Amino acid sequence: MALLWISSTGCALVGKGAGQKSECSRIADLVDSGEHKPAVDAAQELELSGKSCPSDIQESISRSRDRLQKADSYVHKALKRRHEGNLLSAHANLREALKIYPKYYWVQTLIKNTERAIQAELDNLKNEASYLESIGDPEAALSRIQGALALLPGDRKLESEAARLRGVIKKAQADRRNQEILQEARDLLHADRFVEAQDLLTKADTPGQLGAKGEALLAEILERRHERIKKRFDDAMDTEKKGDLDAAAGHTLYILELAVPGEPLAGEIVEFSRLLGVKLYSAGELSRAKELWAQALEIEPENLKLQSYLKEVQTRLDNLDRIKKRGIDNSGK
Repeated sequence: MALLWISSTGCALVGKGAGQKSECSRIADLVDSGEHKPAVDAAQELELSGKSCPSDIQESISRSRDRLQKADSYVHKALKRRHEGNLLSAHANLREALKIYPKYYWVQTLIKNTERAIQAELDNLKNEASYLESIGDPEAALSRIQGALALLPGDRKLESEAARLRGVIKKAQADRRNQEILQEARDLLHADRFVEAQDLLTKADTPGQLGAKGEALLAEILERRHERIKKRFDDAMDTEKKGDLDAAAGHTLYILELAVPGEPLAGEIVEFSRLLGVKLYSAGELSRAKELWAQALEIEPENLKLQSYLKEVQTRLDNLDRIKKRGIDNSGK
């Protein structure tokens, strides 16, 4: 925006007629009332006609020019910021211009135009936010509301809307995580990894957060696990009766991995493991017996017989190791 005045060149006072005095008085009144632009324009026209006002009025005009130049510097910044799309900065610079020159009517018009542009942008952002949320993109909707807050800082309605959208996003994230947990648990179940699937569901951050689907899946896992335990327990007892202690031990170790203290068959499985271990021990399968008793003890940690058996088998294994080591040492000599 070009300045619409020129600097005073100190024109000589030409005549002191009534018209000139009247014009100088009018200029002085304009300055006194804060109408700096009309005062400067009138003084410029007077100077161009070869006339000038007394020095005190010229000083007032000079001060008016200074105020106008300072105001215009803010206006130039405002126009630049507006061109860059920074409406808030443009508005702030225009407000600074008005502080210097409150009756700068053109700036008042620019402020109104800028405020309308800000309101239009606010409306666009809010409309976009509503649309984006309606199509399931609350994150993008929140970004629009945050953009609106940048234009209207501290607005309670916008802050409330931003808080609501954050809640929607948080819930959506939790729902996605819950779906991931459920799918992972289903995959583990299909792979017959019952214990891992059950642990995944029961170790969720908040009890019941997986809802009815989680409860149903957990019930299915428990049912499938119990069915598998019962079938393999039958297999273990059948192979033990047939004298295949190693196969019986394999079935039993698998069962012990699935069994949980206090569940149906847990006590029977522990007792079967104890007796099967005794047979293996008697057959010289000390390590196999130890493995069975150790896992059975995890189901019943207070089982005194198992504790005693484990101490005895460990003593025998240690003795065998010492004998084996001495034999190696003697052969080396």
